[in-house]
Amino acid sequence: MYGVGILGNCCTHGAGIAGQFAAHPRTWVAMGYEPKAQRAGELQRAMQAPLAASYEAVVDHAQVEILALATDPCDKAEMVELAARAGKALWINKPLCHNPTAARCIEEQIRAAKVPAVFDVPMVKFQPAFDKLLHQVRAGLYGEVVSYYHTFGMTFAPDFPIRDTWPERFDPAATAGGGEMTNMGCYAIDYALHLLGMPRRVEARWQKFWRPYVEADVENFGQICLDYGRFWAVLAVGKQAIEGRRGPRNALTVEFEGANFFLDPGAGLVIETGRARPLDEYLDGHQCPSSIDQLLAALEGGPAPQSDIATAARGVEVLCGAYQSILEERPVDLPLTRAKNPLFE
Repeated sequence: MYGVGILGNCCTHGAGIAGQFAAHPRTWVAMGYEPKAQRAGELQRAMQAPLAASYEAVVDHAQVEILALATDPCDKAEMVELAARAGKALWINKPLCHNPTAARCIEEQIRAAKVPAVFDVPMVKFQPAFDKLLHQVRAGLYGEVVSYYHTFGMTFAPDFPIRDTWPERFDPAATAGGGEMTNMGCYAIDYALHLLGMPRRVEARWQKFWRPYVEADVENFGQICLDYGRFWAVLAVGKQAIEGRRGPRNALTVEFEGANFFLDPGAGLVIETGRARPLDEYLDGHQCPSSIDQLLAALEGGPAPQSDIATAARGVEVLCGAYQSILEERPVDLPLTRAKNPLFE
């Protein structure tokens, strides 16, 4: 059994993480720390374990072998430095961090310390259908991609108290990295980079139309266009307040030279070149190893996690290029010539 220390509870993610590790048959939660009083109470109740006096106390605890990071994005690089110095494995919840400098620092510290690390970004890449498609595309099953469109986000009732539920979503960019293009967009960007690789340039637009976001001047929706030379990959990401049925919004259309593919796991539907199939039939028993299982395998001498930190770091650069594109109203070449988050640097 591997002892786990939880660092932070941003947006209640630490509490959710504690539940995942407590439920896993090969891990247990030893302790955790969160500096904000409300979030600390949530974390302690979820862990059913002691709260430490500091992040350092968790990192240095003798029974902690895995550190699960769920702090504010601006604190992630500092937490990785502590973990790397202690030589402990890292499980990093999304988003990776708040700017490209921190992303590169995280990547370099993990590489130098030679500690196993996994990027936990569960709502797309770790779904079995998305994982199966990723492997099929990499194997060349459908041929060359010619078009790509992914809509990903969440929908809520118009009166949902989103600012009271997740006040961190409205924090300054220097703390959070950005609004929902950061929070929701990191999922879609990460999957696109794993499936398609790094784009040549990025162009983006944002929108602020849900009242709490308008009042806070934070984007709740965005479109990110990744230029791969031959084709565009278009990502529509964010949160909406709508009437009627609500829930996750996660559908992907990929067109290839000789085939077309549409995937909507929420609707239980796959369409391959005009042929509709139930999701279970398409999956045919396919499973995706969880981020926890990928990290445990690496700890025990197995392969490095598929959900790697290097790709996550490139994702931060793409996202910040998208913000630069919005502010400067132009396409932005990648990699960035100025590695910064233009929302606050």
